[in-house]
Amino acid sequence: MGETEFVIVLTEHRFWGNVFQPYLIHKKDKFYSAEKVVKPFELKNAGMEVRPYEKELVEWIDKYSDERLVKRFSRAKNVAEFYANLEPVWFQKNISPFIERCMFEVARILMLSPVRLLNKEVKYANLYDEDEIEVPPWFARPVFYFERDSSETRYHLDIFLGEKEIPLLNRNIRIISGNPCMLVSRNQLIVFEKLDAKRLTPFFSKEFVSVPASMEEKYYAGFVRKTIRDFDVKAEGFQLLEGNVEKSAVLTLDNNLKLEPCFVLHFRYGDEEFLFNADREVAVQFQKTGNTFLFKKIKRDFEWEKTVFDHLSVIGLKEKDGYFSIKNIDLCERASALYFLVNWLNENKSWLEEKGILVEQGKLEKNYFTGEQRLEVKTNVSGDWFDVYAMVTFGEFSFPFVRLKSYILNDIREFELPNGEVAVIPEEWFARYKNLIPFAKSRGDKLQFDRHHYALLQQILPPGDDSILKRFQQLSGDVQNVTLPDGLNAQLRNYQKEGFRWMFGLQKNGFGGCLADDMGLGKTLQTLALLLKKKHPERPAFSSVNNTGKDGQLELFDRSVSGGKEQLASLIVLPTSLVHNWENEIKKFTPSLKVYKHVGQLRKTKGDLNRAASFFDIILTTYGTVRNDVETLAGFKFFYLILDESQYVKNPMSKTYKAVMKLQGEHRLALTGTPIENSLSDLWAQMNFLNKGILGNLASFQRYFITPIEKHNSKEQREKLQVLIRPFVLRRTKEEVAKDLPPLMEQVVICEMNENQQQTYETEKSIIRNSILEGIEEEGVKNSGMIILRGLTRLRQLANHPRLVEDIEEGESGKFEELFRMLENVVAEKHKVLVFSSFVKHLELMRGRIEKENWKYSMLTGQTKNRGEIIRQFQDDPENRIFLISLKAGGVGLNLTGADYVFIIDPWWNPASENQAVSRAHRIGQNKHVFVYRFITQNSIEEKIRQLQERKSSLADTFINSNNPLQKITREEIESLFT
Repeated sequence: MGETEFVIVLTEHRFWGNVFQPYLIHKKDKFYSAEKVVKPFELKNAGMEVRPYEKELVEWIDKYSDERLVKRFSRAKNVAEFYANLEPVWFQKNISPFIERCMFEVARILMLSPVRLLNKEVKYANLYDEDEIEVPPWFARPVFYFERDSSETRYHLDIFLGEKEIPLLNRNIRIISGNPCMLVSRNQLIVFEKLDAKRLTPFFSKEFVSVPASMEEKYYAGFVRKTIRDFDVKAEGFQLLEGNVEKSAVLTLDNNLKLEPCFVLHFRYGDEEFLFNADREVAVQFQKTGNTFLFKKIKRDFEWEKTVFDHLSVIGLKEKDGYFSIKNIDLCERASALYFLVNWLNENKSWLEEKGILVEQGKLEKNYFTGEQRLEVKTNVSGDWFDVYAMVTFGEFSFPFVRLKSYILNDIREFELPNGEVAVIPEEWFARYKNLIPFAKSRGDKLQFDRHHYALLQQILPPGDDSILKRFQQLSGDVQNVTLPDGLNAQLRNYQKEGFRWMFGLQKNGFGGCLADDMGLGKTLQTLALLLKKKHPERPAFSSVNNTGKDGQLELFDRSVSGGKEQLASLIVLPTSLVHNWENEIKKFTPSLKVYKHVGQLRKTKGDLNRAASFFDIILTTYGTVRNDVETLAGFKFFYLILDESQYVKNPMSKTYKAVMKLQGEHRLALTGTPIENSLSDLWAQMNFLNKGILGNLASFQRYFITPIEKHNSKEQREKLQVLIRPFVLRRTKEEVAKDLPPLMEQVVICEMNENQQQTYETEKSIIRNSILEGIEEEGVKNSGMIILRGLTRLRQLANHPRLVEDIEEGESGKFEELFRMLENVVAEKHKVLVFSSFVKHLELMRGRIEKENWKYSMLTGQTKNRGEIIRQFQDDPENRIFLISLKAGGVGLNLTGADYVFIIDPWWNPASENQAVSRAHRIGQNKHVFVYRFITQNSIEEKIRQLQERKSSLADTFINSNNPLQKITREEIESLFT
């Protein structure tokens, strides 16, 4: 047997004529035996190496196999049924074009590969070398010749294969495929790239075709024009112009078919336009002037068009579905997308035109300004104010930026220019200036800002403009060299020195500030160091004054002791429970500062307070006293106004806030570990006290910061707010100064209810849940606060101990037993423990059990009178190991470093309260490890609250890095608490 060869044969299909088929043939003496037709799945088993072009040929031919045609074009069950029902007209219209496209691809591969093409008669099995059909490696080129005279137009067609002409007249020519045409002439396959065989067949039997003059206009406008467009044409008797024309690229702002804004790219050749992705490669224009015909043939310059496409890619435009746009613009709403594209043109139109790309607008509703726009900003420092001069330019029009103020504030993007064009205000201007404008006062053509906005102003100035920064660079300059005051009876740690200098710098520049260190890091000490540093040198030391009565209060005021130039006292407003603590800290650390307490029912009259303000360095008062005596206190101008635990003024609507805002002081400080507890409005109230107007009015702050941040988690607005407050808030956490603190260990103890307690709890929970949900349905969440709170409180009490509920006199508690098991270990191992509860009755129950055990203990609630003595007994008595403390009475102002265990026995949902409680033991001066245990009753409201707490305590972390209580609870969250 001879060698196997892969060939393509030209043969006849039994139904539809000429067809290419792949065969394996074997060489014998003088002929080849055709072994089989090759199918794609048989290539691997052909017994020969299969080349890529052979595989491709088989795959293309298989596309028009009988089986594949049935699947593609019919629902017939088999080939026989398919051909039995096949209509010739439908075949010619739908199937024949598909087969011809596949055969053209086969011919194209044959033109470039060594595979032989042989002619095979259906009735013969063998093949001979004489049957080979030559396949030239190029397409045939048709040339049409038109000759026009007064009577007729003649045209004939010449075919060239390379430079050789292929005769058509009276030749034995076999048409293989109609469109594009393939034919066999003299054992040579002639392939046309796009010529229809119908154009050739007339010239098989005649030399030319004649068209009478009476039909020529229609003939020229149709047949001749299309022929000129698609083929080479030689013309006599009419004009045919070919060659270069002026060309330009046009980028049009328009809408796509979905009415979405986009860019459309056209190529303009003279007065002919092509869409960038159009299939048309040539355009032919036909003109008749009198009896003269003129054709203009325009060919696209694809190389030039590619350079335009590359320019658009470089500048950031992406093509999709035939249109151009910016990446991810589909994420924008339609109006925003249109504005984005207009502003993109504002920035890039000049660059596009430099590259020869014209910019136009399509059928939009308005004529938008697409030229260059810019904003020039200059500043001037005038006393305590910054004057900002800003000029806007839209093309030929310039005007002050203040004219856009209402547009910026009301999110109006469109501004009509004098010539009727609509300018789109850049989104960047809104981002940079919208939150700034509410803080400004309009003064003619300028905007005027208070100096405490310098940090925000610095961000909007042009690069290189450091005028504002230089004006206030002393904030981080000279204060670094400030020394601690003489007479300070304490060794400040590094972070405390930093806080002292920070407050000194704020005072030097006339700013108020919030020292927001964690509990236990020494905010009181840092503040006293500042007040001692700022003590007027003429004031006598406290030791030189002997005209004081009991409790260090002034009895006889003598203004002469001030030595002439007076400095009024500093007023420190604080919770009642901290008065004693502050007084002791002043005596301990800064004994030279004279302190006066304006508290209690026996506080002095206005006249005495006036003399005290001149004589004493510090006046201590409480928030309640300020509310009651606000009219009297507002008549003084104090040196410093200091709010300790400043979260007491977090509610801008409260009497306390309104009262402290009436007080006068040259300088202001706020001290707190939790400047944000529930909402950013807490921060606004305290910052407005410190630097009035720094965050604008409450309504604008709600609009521009609270809503975007709390409801929409706006990163941009969060960063802007941080810029505004950063210079005026100093926050250090325990973790940041860990090297100065002992380790802290925390653990959650899960307690199980006993059987009766669980049954009682579930019964009550069901009743409470139904009652609350009915209330919410009728009144809504907002108006159901009291019933929700009562229900939550009752379940909390039941989770701790059933006897906390008034109508339950008997019962035991699983948590109670676990508490005493652990207390027994603490006492036996000679440790001290602080036990915190928000329910005094819970502490009373514990006291009864502790007394039965004969353990020594102390107890502190809101009713305790002798707080100082109670604290001393616990700290100094080594046998007193248990301190029962209510959260309300002991959350702040206590230094209990004698304890190294802390029990939080009924956690609530304000983490700040728990953190304050822990800080009673875990603070400066503690030299032992501190262990914190939080007792949680399993399957109770406490677990649900803790889960909710963990999800909603991140707000303050964002701005002050503080762990704070919950924000408002939604209905869904309320329902989840009772499931």
